[in-house]
Amino acid sequence: MASNAPKPVEIKNGEVTFISNVDRCQYTITELSKMALRDVAKLLRQRIKDPSNMPEKTGNLKKNVGTWVKIDKDTGQPVLQIGVYNKERAHKKGLKYAFYAPYLELGTKKRKPVNNGKGFIKHVVEASIDDIRRIEGAYLKEIEDENKALGLIREGEEIADD
Repeated sequence: MASNAPKPVEIKNGEVTFISNVDRCQYTITELSKMALRDVAKLLRQRIKDPSNMPEKTGNLKKNVGTWVKIDKDTGQPVLQIGVYNKERAHKKGLKYAFYAPYLELGTKKRKPVNNGKGFIKHVVEASIDDIRRIEGAYLKEIEDENKALGLIREGEEIADD
């Protein structure tokens, strides 16, 4: 249950009381968006790490793929980042750093990205658009039912890498 949800604001003007739920609605929409993005991240991590999508067979690159759901500082909206751990994070997790990941995803002057020029991450994301829309829609439709929406919101860790 979401404990940080703002309470409705009551404003009294003579005999009339105005009740504003704007802050509560904005909170609920943001939290539902974060939960939807976490589920999208889980789906994309599984698909990116699938052996048929991995351009190398040692398993090192697969172990270095991670996702992050963060709040954009400019917009205040949740965003999903998908990528490969940097050197510091890889070492912190006890992994061998996959320094070659950007070359596989973005290519070089002499070599195109893997998967016919689409990279190993972009390729999966593009192929998963319909599923991403379905997941996002399943969460965001619950804005109409506050109790159901609050039941879906799990406040906590933003980073995952299973």
